[in-house]
Amino acid sequence: MTHGIVVINLDRDTARMAHMRCELDRAGVSFERFAALRGDALPFDLSRYFPTGVALSPGEIGCYASHLAIMKQIVRGQRSAPLLVLEDDVGLPADLGSALEKLIAVLPEHWDIVRLSYPTKLVTRPIAALGAGRHLVRYSRVPTTTGAYLISASGARKFLAERPRSVPVDHDLRQVWDWDLNTYGVSPPLIAHDVLGVSSIDTLSPKGRAALQRRQRELRATLARLHQGIRDFGFSRWLALGPLNLAARIAPKRMRPSFVRWANARLA
Repeated sequence: MTHGIVVINLDRDTARMAHMRCELDRAGVSFERFAALRGDALPFDLSRYFPTGVALSPGEIGCYASHLAIMKQIVRGQRSAPLLVLEDDVGLPADLGSALEKLIAVLPEHWDIVRLSYPTKLVTRPIAALGAGRHLVRYSRVPTTTGAYLISASGARKFLAERPRSVPVDHDLRQVWDWDLNTYGVSPPLIAHDVLGVSSIDTLSPKGRAALQRRQRELRATLARLHQGIRDFGFSRWLALGPLNLAARIAPKRMRPSFVRWANARLA
């Protein structure tokens, strides 16, 4: 295989690591384990990303810092890219290795990250067929979770930008405009998320953020998302997304998958 695989796992979570070993062995791929970091015991080169008083729990900081540490290893040449990053609560397909090879073969130039583990309920723009009913897509709204993603060296460099981190890592990776991350996804997802329930390094949003800060962040995100969407979809496609996504949300549950497939085909 032309890429590496790394699994983030806390030392105490031996059962979760056993689950991942079974999944990866069944898929017939090799991997390395990364010992997840503790938010209250970070090395300086990572602790400086999290100022004193930041509204994140130690678990959220440790989770975020673990992803940053892996990206630092890529930039330093300690890990090769593209790299598949997995948290320890995902489910893997038996064809993982061949599916990744097909994905990498069709990725456009200058891609940064491919999200692999969350099923979006909104409209996507198909970019390339991957076989087995899967497609490389552009999202109209990037999904949450950091359960599984493929990262390039350029994506790692961008996300390591020297700025304070104040929200969980899955929130920051969702706001791709903040980092200029050229983001794609696989739909339906290649990898199942949260198959073991709530993670011990989960990234739930912290409580108690000031309402004013939240409104400012939401406004900034809305404007940046508009710019990003027009860039990725084109102006006319982006205008069509609003009505299509609204229709997807209100469609009867049994009809929703067929409607989304129809809408995706219109945007291809």
